[in-house]
Amino acid sequence: MRSGEHMTIQSIKQNKGFTIVELLIVIVVIGILAAITIVAYNGITARANNTAAISAVNQSVKAVQAYIAANGTYPGATGGCLTPDSGCIYAGTVYSTPSSLIANIRTVASLPGSIPNVVASDKGITYDYESTMTYNGASKPLRLLYTLRGNAINCGVANVSNSGSYTMGPSTIGYTSSSGSTTLCIVSIDGPSA
Repeated sequence: MRSGEHMTIQSIKQNKGFTIVELLIVIVVIGILAAITIVAYNGITARANNTAAISAVNQSVKAVQAYIAANGTYPGATGGCLTPDSGCIYAGTVYSTPSSLIANIRTVASLPGSIPNVVASDKGITYDYESTMTYNGASKPLRLLYTLRGNAINCGVANVSNSGSYTMGPSTIGYTSSSGSTTLCIVSIDGPSA
C-alpha cells in the first residue's frame, strides 16, 4: 500500500475536529434561527401590547359613558390625559392630567393607570374635548385618541373616526389612519344629547 491510499485506524482517530466550513454552516444556521425567534417575539409583544391598549380604551370609554349617564354632562370640558401613570403624548404634544377630570370619572368608574408605550411620540389615552366637533353630522365634542403598534391595525372599539379633523365620520376600515409602523385610533364618544 502506498502512503495516503488508505487511512489507518490511528489516522482516523487523529482527525477528530470540525472543518472551518462546517463550523461556519452551524453558526449561520444558529443566526437564522435567532433572527426568526426575535422577529416572532416582537410580533407577539406588539399584539399583546395592542390588546392591552384596546382593553384600556374600552374601560375608559365605559367609564366616560358611565359618568355622562350619571351626571348628564361631560366629565371635563378641556383636553387631558386619561392614563396618568404612563402619561399622554399625541402628535408630539404632551397632555397633562387634569385632576378634576380624573376625579370626576372616578366617582362612577375606575380608569386604567397606563397602557403599554407603543412609540415615544404617541402614548397613552388622550381625552380631547372641542365644542365644535361633529361625528357623522351630529355634535359630538368628545373623542379619545390612542395609537397601536403595526400597520392598519383594527382599533377594536365602536365609533372609530375616519379623520383627525373636527368634522369626523365613521371609519369603514376599522382605524383612523396608519403610517407604516403605527395605527392612529380616534374614537367619538356619545354625549348627553346623543
